[in-house]
Amino acid sequence: MKEICSVAIGNDYLEDRYTFYSNGMIQHMYDESIFNYGLMDWVQPGDIDNYVKRRILKKCENKHKKSVRQILAFNLRMN
Repeated sequence: MKEICSVAIGNDYLEDRYTFYSNGMIQHMYDESIFNYGLMDWVQPGDIDNYVKRRILKKCENKHKKSVRQILAFNLRMN
């Protein structure tokens, strides 16, 4: 399982990071609050809403964007 890229969409205080792997797996590392942090889940593309997918693709490096878009099965046009 080779890592394609990791995309952080969190803020200064709470982590919200998605890591994409070549086998199509997506790891979500996040903090719910300053008291409940360092959480990790394996998610499916259908578990991620379109708003979050847009944020991921906006922050994703151009060289990885096509692979990430394919994993997310996300075909909406980016603005």
